[in-house]
Amino acid sequence: MALSTGGAAQACSDLPNICEQQRLHWEQMNDIGAAREAINREEMERNVTLPLQPSAPPYDPMQERLNQAVGILQLVTLSAEKVDQLTKDPRFQRYQNGGWDFFQDKNNAAPGEYCAAFFWKKDGFVRVSGPGGDYQGALLTFWGKDIPRPEKVQKIKATLSQSSGPPQTVQVFNYTQPGEPYGAISFTVPTIEMALDAMKDVESFDVSIKGKSVAKVEWHSGLAARNQLRECVNARTKK
Repeated sequence: MALSTGGAAQACSDLPNICEQQRLHWEQMNDIGAAREAINREEMERNVTLPLQPSAPPYDPMQERLNQAVGILQLVTLSAEKVDQLTKDPRFQRYQNGGWDFFQDKNNAAPGEYCAAFFWKKDGFVRVSGPGGDYQGALLTFWGKDIPRPEKVQKIKATLSQSSGPPQTVQVFNYTQPGEPYGAISFTVPTIEMALDAMKDVESFDVSIKGKSVAKVEWHSGLAARNQLRECVNARTKK
């Protein structure tokens, strides 16, 4: 999969979904903190401190799927006895065998926008997504416990090795999904068409930073996933 080497990964505005998630999270935290301080100052005169209840965050389809994946990973690590009890859980079957989810990764997204295909197997997570808003390219995103977890979106260099083709070292976006224990890295692809055309039925990926592997995953059923993702993207021309 040919990656963007610079131009598409220069500004946060190129990735509205990532940056919007972070902006909303930071603004919510700042607003809650400011409001809490104002209420506490007002109530100090009466020697009373009231807790402020934050409003529920907007629904995030990617967050829901990561929560499910991380939840089953945590259960699997409990004990062999617990694992035996999980064998009939559909989430455990996904953990063992891997599989795809398809969705639009933004609330109220227009047809053909923010299309996403997310593959998860054991501790490997990868998503192909795009386009969205002003960004007309695609993203190849990985999550992992060894990926850095910055407080804010940052640009770093990472190397993507695939089962076919030479390794590619490019500038990527490194961020943390609010509330998640794993860091994320997004590689940019010039167009969604290039990303779709490059998808193989079976493909393995290894993401490394400064020579250290931080995420590995191998997907299957990639051609069926490509077709379903393309169907979502093609809805843009039907509006």
